[in-house]
Amino acid sequence: MSDPAVFSFLTQTLCSHGGRLGLRELQEYVGLSAPQLQDTLSAAGPRRFLVVEGGTEVLAVTDVRVCVRKECHGCERLHLCKLHLMGRCHLRPSSCKYSHDIMNAENKKVLRNHDLSGLSENELQVLLLQNDAFFLPDACQFYNKKGGHCMQQNNCNKLHICRHFLYGTCKFPRCIMSHNILDDHALRVLETVGIDGKIASNFQTIYDNKHMEFNRQQKNGYVHNSRPRNDFRKKPAVTRIKEPKTTLPTVESMPHVPPSQGSRSTVSVQSQDKLPTRVEDKGEGPRSTVSVQSQDKLPTQAGDKGEGKKGNSSDKASKDNKKDNSDEICLFYVWKYCKNKDKCKSVHYHLPYKWEKYDGFFWHELSMMEEIERAYCDPKNSSMASRNINFQTMTCSSSLVRRLSTPSSVTKPTFVLTTQWIWYWKNNQDKWIEYGEQEEGNSVTPPSSAVIEDLYQANPDGVVRFQAGQHQYELNFKEMTQTNTAFKTQRQVCRRPKFVSSEDVQKIKTSIPNQTCPSHWDASALPDLGYKAVVMSNVTSEYNRIKQLFHQTMENYSILKIQRIQNPSLWKVFQWQKEKMKKENEGKEVQEKLLFHGTDVMSMKTICTQNFDWRICGNNGTNYGKGSYFARDASYSHAYCQATQQGYFMFVARVLVGNYVKGNTTYVRPPRKSADRLWFYDSCVDDESNPSVFVVFEKHQIYPEYLIEYKAEVISTCKEEGTRVCKEEGTRPYKAAGLRVRKEEGISPYRAEGLRVCKEEGISPYRAEGLRVCKEEGISPYRAEGLRVCKEEGTSPYRAEGLRVRKEEGTSPYRAEGLRVRKEEGTSPYRAEGLRVCKEEGTRPYKAEGLRVCKAEGISECKEERRKCVIS
Repeated sequence: MSDPAVFSFLTQTLCSHGGRLGLRELQEYVGLSAPQLQDTLSAAGPRRFLVVEGGTEVLAVTDVRVCVRKECHGCERLHLCKLHLMGRCHLRPSSCKYSHDIMNAENKKVLRNHDLSGLSENELQVLLLQNDAFFLPDACQFYNKKGGHCMQQNNCNKLHICRHFLYGTCKFPRCIMSHNILDDHALRVLETVGIDGKIASNFQTIYDNKHMEFNRQQKNGYVHNSRPRNDFRKKPAVTRIKEPKTTLPTVESMPHVPPSQGSRSTVSVQSQDKLPTRVEDKGEGPRSTVSVQSQDKLPTQAGDKGEGKKGNSSDKASKDNKKDNSDEICLFYVWKYCKNKDKCKSVHYHLPYKWEKYDGFFWHELSMMEEIERAYCDPKNSSMASRNINFQTMTCSSSLVRRLSTPSSVTKPTFVLTTQWIWYWKNNQDKWIEYGEQEEGNSVTPPSSAVIEDLYQANPDGVVRFQAGQHQYELNFKEMTQTNTAFKTQRQVCRRPKFVSSEDVQKIKTSIPNQTCPSHWDASALPDLGYKAVVMSNVTSEYNRIKQLFHQTMENYSILKIQRIQNPSLWKVFQWQKEKMKKENEGKEVQEKLLFHGTDVMSMKTICTQNFDWRICGNNGTNYGKGSYFARDASYSHAYCQATQQGYFMFVARVLVGNYVKGNTTYVRPPRKSADRLWFYDSCVDDESNPSVFVVFEKHQIYPEYLIEYKAEVISTCKEEGTRVCKEEGTRPYKAAGLRVRKEEGISPYRAEGLRVCKEEGISPYRAEGLRVCKEEGISPYRAEGLRVCKEEGTSPYRAEGLRVRKEEGTSPYRAEGLRVRKEEGTSPYRAEGLRVCKEEGTRPYKAEGLRVCKAEGISECKEERRKCVIS
């Protein structure tokens, strides 16, 4: 079968479903038998359709490209605004120097020559994005010129990819530079220009095949610099390639809605903010590498451009059709309002579901919406005869239908009016039994729908094993079957939403109480969305608790301020997760810790708004798994903090560590607790017996509670011979040679050689060698050997042997043996034997015997040996 119209229809079908479909799905959509479809694909050739090795999936391929020249006349490429096609051009068509009209005469001719006339703008967008490297960000020149090295590393905003690979001309089968656009850095760069993970995955598959074909032709000696424009029709066979084996981290939630009852035709609920991952799951049975992809679509055009081309405005399509490339209903709009309005990437609708029918150009809202939804929610219904709707093939007569939906409740626990999916299995009486419910006459309870849904979101195409009673089962999400591993008995499985009427929606919206936040939060700083950072008073117990925790390992740093992050939405998610983990832990309290996390300044706002996500906030290490890392000690996290002019910033997060196990660099989520259970550990650690590093893979287990701003403490200290400044005293104590500061004194005592601090005095007296404190004097005098305190002087003088207090001096000077007070100095200096008062110091320094004032220290200090250093 080599009808161009059939080729065009196949391409249109693939592109309307993200550019890629399984062979069985495609067969159901186009109504061809398996042999017919195989013949058609083979007749079309690999320049139209690329079949993945094993014959499981088909990708839409094309030679059509967008012209890259600023001015061009008469070339055989499309002449379109690149940004407009990606939904990022903010200029009006009249203002933009590139065309926004895909259906002008020149572009129609190009599409007609390639048998693509029937494609809509959205379908053409998908086709071009996964085939034309022109839409990708530029390849980094430094990376390509310096053998795969770029000084900016992960901060570079260009692709660290072999540029010849993107051109399809890399001559090296094992190139030293990367050919992987699915690594972390490349995905972040692609996301900034609006290319989602699914398109990137399709592009990777197609260009891996090009690279393989180019090298095969090069080896055979017939590589040409150019090729005929239409020779894609002449290829006799379909190329089969291997999937790229790139291992990516797990996306913590995948709001992808599968078909029910074993069919893969149900249109998927799509996430706007998730990237696809290819996880190598080593702990869930015999699977090796499986693809876990969210069905992300690109953003719609700005304004009203998504509604269709000019000239079709008379069509009575729904206003919501400007979001034709989105299958997800906006949760903000359903609940209350969406501040993004027309710029929102999701569909705005008043119910958490919406049924639509496709007429070949637009999606139209179906009438009797609630009746259709009610019928679909009942697992025994595979169709609705009164409306001629087939739920297995998702068709109405000969037209396609689709169900738009809010995200799954397990992926968006912050919100109400999410879709609660229920899982069923069919028993011997052809009755559908909900998972988690006991079958009549059977005391064995299988895992609940919530547990299965959670596993499904992690890997929609995976296989999980579980035990119910004495039997082991395998649940195949892709085939929607449950198999007894011992007896090989197979049962059908289906997944349907819980029915919610419009009345139920109104009741939920009016009955939801206000979010409960901690009582000590500032009630004036509780936003509906986002967060508020509240500076905490340094006299509160909350402040002192965090300060004490911080200073346990950061004594040489001073805290400038501590801010409490008040994000009601994230707090609600955290509490929801805590209750969920408590139920899974058989009602026992979940282990919760306050842990530190160091990050760069650029990520702080993102963390406060959206929580920790290692894919966004960076990944400084994967020793114990690919997740968010937290530390028991602030000193550990300090190594990952970025210095600024103000100082450093460090998060203190409240983390539900739960039950943990030692991590491994290959983990993308915690391992199972046992092979026959569906329960997993909650987190990973560096050492199970004494953990200091925790790795959390589920961001709902984290709440970024505090943000500490701090700096290295710099004070003016005096360093005497053999002396250290004890910063932890909060004062400036000085230690003479061989002395130790007694921190436990609660003061800053100084011990000279052979002295002891008399704590019992209630003050900080110091006893010189052979001296006693005369407590009975009522003061704190110090008596040197053979001295008496002259109480009658009316002061607290200390008389050294043979000395008298010169009361007439008008001060309380103390004269050591052979010393005189130099009143003319204008100060009250005391000169020990052989010392002089350094008036030029601008202070009143005192020099003890044989010591020098360290003017370089920036302060005036007194150093003495076996004497008390008195500083007025």
